[in-house]
Amino acid sequence: MARLVLCFLVLGLLLWPQLPAHAQTSIPWGDKSTPFGMIVSLGNRVRSDEMDEMITLMQEAGVQWNREEISWDHVQLSKGGPYDWDGNAAGFYNYDRAIDLQRQAGIQVLGLLDYNPAWFKSKNPHPDEWLSDWGDYVYSTVAHYGRDRGQIKYWEIWNEPNLLASGYESGLYSVEDYVRILQTASAAARSADPEAKIVLGGIAEIWSDIPANSYDLLDYLQRLHDLDAWQYFDILGIHPYRPTAPEQPAWRRNHFETLLDQMNNMDALLNRLGRKPIWYTEMGWSSEADGSVSEQNQAAWMQRFLLIALTRPGVEKIFWYDFRNDTGGNQNYRTPINDPNEEQFHFGMLRRIYPLRVDDPNLRKPAYSAFYQLTHAIGGLGWWNTYADPFDNDGMAWQRWKNDDRTVDVIWWTGFPQPASYVNINCGCSRARVRSYDGHVERILSTDDGHLRVQPPTDGRPVWVEWGGYRTTGYRFSEVPHTISGAFRSYWEAKGGLARFGLPLTDELVEPGPGRIPQTVQYFERNRFELHPENPAPYNVLLGLLGNATLQRQGINWRTLPPSQNPPPDGCTYYPETGHSLCWPFKEYWEQNGGVAIYGFPLTEAFWEYDPTLKAGRLVQYFERNRFEHHPDLAGTSYEVQLGLLGQQLYGGWGVWP
Repeated sequence: MARLVLCFLVLGLLLWPQLPAHAQTSIPWGDKSTPFGMIVSLGNRVRSDEMDEMITLMQEAGVQWNREEISWDHVQLSKGGPYDWDGNAAGFYNYDRAIDLQRQAGIQVLGLLDYNPAWFKSKNPHPDEWLSDWGDYVYSTVAHYGRDRGQIKYWEIWNEPNLLASGYESGLYSVEDYVRILQTASAAARSADPEAKIVLGGIAEIWSDIPANSYDLLDYLQRLHDLDAWQYFDILGIHPYRPTAPEQPAWRRNHFETLLDQMNNMDALLNRLGRKPIWYTEMGWSSEADGSVSEQNQAAWMQRFLLIALTRPGVEKIFWYDFRNDTGGNQNYRTPINDPNEEQFHFGMLRRIYPLRVDDPNLRKPAYSAFYQLTHAIGGLGWWNTYADPFDNDGMAWQRWKNDDRTVDVIWWTGFPQPASYVNINCGCSRARVRSYDGHVERILSTDDGHLRVQPPTDGRPVWVEWGGYRTTGYRFSEVPHTISGAFRSYWEAKGGLARFGLPLTDELVEPGPGRIPQTVQYFERNRFELHPENPAPYNVLLGLLGNATLQRQGINWRTLPPSQNPPPDGCTYYPETGHSLCWPFKEYWEQNGGVAIYGFPLTEAFWEYDPTLKAGRLVQYFERNRFEHHPDLAGTSYEVQLGLLGQQLYGGWGVWP
């Protein structure tokens, strides 16, 4: 993995419309059908007994491609010796199993072939001494996984040959040496499998002064072209690491550059040297504890980088570095080193935990939820337009992604500390969802004129405004365009239906649950349903703690409220779990309509609360999952006690957010 040299589910195909006129460039539009790549290194960084768990996480996150480094020094231990594809006694480097699992899961593999052989480690001889063996290794690997098994068709040749550590100090003493490595590998791979495609070994950006025997990205590519190496690869692999946020200028020796400058410089070079598709085979930020990039910024910057890069005509795929935090090598696998100040240990979207468990609440970082939101939100959509470019509009960014059925607008603001202005969206819709960068539902907006006004946060975290794509199967309502089905419908019908839960505000959605584990939910006027498939029915559906959430939004911590008297007055019941009692007029309703299983324990005593709609006070009591309201004008009817519309109150709005 490249340090910034500053010293520094498989988703459906994406449908990409023709570029709007304002975005036409001389660089042709690339194949963006499967752009979401990841550096997981399943074969050499995940122990064989944990690969199944990692595959589950890759599918869950929406990873479409993984770059699998098939290290020469681990598959052939001696000159002329056999090739070992199924790992060592410790359970690592089992490439056969790793690649089998990925292909069975529908995940494509980019094979990375790199570094000099085991019998020359630490000696760094000239390539003349191992070039023939290198060709044999490339031929054997491509024949095994390409021609014979049909699992890998794309091969990246070497990693960051322009940098000191992986170039000069790994035996490539000149650019000419890498050209010979590339030429030999290209010939061997195409001989082994005529369908093989060659990816140039990720050339990295250098932001600091350039060390001896190193080359910056554009200079190295120019040298390769001058040495007639352009013919030896099909796809340009680059590592566009940068020390700052995508839109923020970063200092490169004698000038500042944004991500836009990086991309423009690359396109200008390709216009001169000859067009090649661009794959970002590594990109990422570390969230180590020095505070320069927080976990939240890592997540937001990742999301913004992908959104910007995917609207660039020539960029086809982005491999994020990396999926899981690193540690001090495989010898530390069971007891991982998690030095909070080590940059290389914090690039991941998953924390380093042993054993690896999908249900571990400490596993997922904010970047994981942000990646999940991005891949699932724009999966099946194509980029439609950029209404506000963050490089041109004082920090406001606004993109639209859509297909015939569903539309998503993504908006972010980097012009802080000034507050962002509102974006006026002509959605032509009656209802839209606003989600945070990590997928949490922030607001459900209704509109009678097809217009919305949305203001993004001032901290650079994107908001996602989604409409359309409503489910067409299940129990439908004439009042709203949503349906209920499956476990949620069974629960809704069995536990009181419309009177108790109200109309649905959404279809089923997925948002981060506890521990950022993706959870299926559905919002109703009076509550939120949460699916817990690990529980037996009827406990596989639980209600959200909306009573607690409503108090929190009002700035009330129920734990600090004065407790009720104990023992309670006659006719009341005291609940030590929360220190409050149930009395008339709410006790009977609570007991006869589900009690603690439906509403939870009381969080307050009954008290008078002002209702701005009625412009009058009324008696209410808050419970963990709802609010009871007394309507004395309906005394003697079944509507004397009603449930608060907390789902609507917490999440509903009329055309404007926030």
